[in-house]
Amino acid sequence: MRRHLVWSVVAVVVLGGAGGRAEDPVIVNITGPLAAKVGERVSFEVELVNRSGRPLPGLRVVDYFDKGFHHEASASPIEQKGTIDLAAGTTRRITLDFLLDEPGRQCHRVEILDQAHKYMGGATECVQVAAAAPVSAAPAPVGPPPVPAALAPAPIVATPPATPAPAVLELHLTAPAEALSGAVAECIATVRNVGNVASSPTNLELTWDGAFSPLEASDGYKLGTGEVSWTVPAVDPGGELRRQINLRPQAAPTSYRESPASRACVRGVLSGLPGGMLVADEACVMVRSTTPRPRTPREAGLRLSLADLDDPVQIGGATTLVCTVTNNGTAPTGRLDMVIVLPDQARIVGDPSPSRVRIDGANVGFDSIPSLPPGGHATFEVSYRVPTAGSVRATAIVTGSELDGSLESTCATAFAAP
Repeated sequence: MRRHLVWSVVAVVVLGGAGGRAEDPVIVNITGPLAAKVGERVSFEVELVNRSGRPLPGLRVVDYFDKGFHHEASASPIEQKGTIDLAAGTTRRITLDFLLDEPGRQCHRVEILDQAHKYMGGATECVQVAAAAPVSAAPAPVGPPPVPAALAPAPIVATPPATPAPAVLELHLTAPAEALSGAVAECIATVRNVGNVASSPTNLELTWDGAFSPLEASDGYKLGTGEVSWTVPAVDPGGELRRQINLRPQAAPTSYRESPASRACVRGVLSGLPGGMLVADEACVMVRSTTPRPRTPREAGLRLSLADLDDPVQIGGATTLVCTVTNNGTAPTGRLDMVIVLPDQARIVGDPSPSRVRIDGANVGFDSIPSLPPGGHATFEVSYRVPTAGSVRATAIVTGSELDGSLESTCATAFAAP
């Protein structure tokens, strides 16, 4: 899990020069001490240079640091709250402070990511940390002999009041690693006090990508557009509390079961900490579509036949059309829709089979077939007559919810004068 934090922006200037790798869109320069001692506080200035020649909006700044570095707000990594927009040819500077806890070579790395989590640039800075100098003995006093202890007045020692360490809160955000489109994804935010004193009330806010829609949340929530928040009560040392929201992920309309899963993320921010610090985390879900990729009728293995039972037919008589659709494929077809288009001036005789139909002019639409299994078939019949002699044509058309295109079959029947 990643904890985030606000860094302070100290300057925005016009680009004058840049270092770093030429292939990176953003050059990152870090300025700070090369050597220090345990217990000292060190400050680094991070310069971001846009040398891509185009605007770079919504950049994320993430810092990964060794255990020898200590930050009051969070363990490694930390991320600047919000994002940075860099116009072409400009520079942005931010600062970051650490307390040194351990001797040795201690390093931290700043990485720049765009909104698609693509690496845009980075740099590493190290400090050689020496152990704290031992306290040396005081030199022997020079002057008159000391007053015997029995005669000396008792010294007055001023003891500064102890400053309690601030509460240290961590935020952990969890969500399913993978979810089907349309399912329920449970997102849980855990606020944990890893410090030695109770925390003050804080505010927890969760936001999510547009692929999610909210369903329900823990009591006490306030729901906005694309966000939900809670007022978090005080947390005792070693204690924790949880808040949950259930979200429904939706895959992109152009993705199918066979497509790679798409990534959708939920982000949490805990605010109201001492010093205006923020702690944040992020959890991402790989969303898989449940929609099958459309197949052509030929790929699906569908066959369609249309035949007349009587041909030729005398005027005044009727013929019956028999239409059969067969699944010669290896998978169910999904829903199928059947329409038989009769000749102009045709009149239906008796009841079609199946009898539930929708008649729109010359179009006879049958109720949908839920699906045909491999090797299955369905048959449709309709009888008709025409008032004049001549050769006429009827056409059967099959379409489907999982088909790309339609399948057609035509039948010609001769109507003769008596």
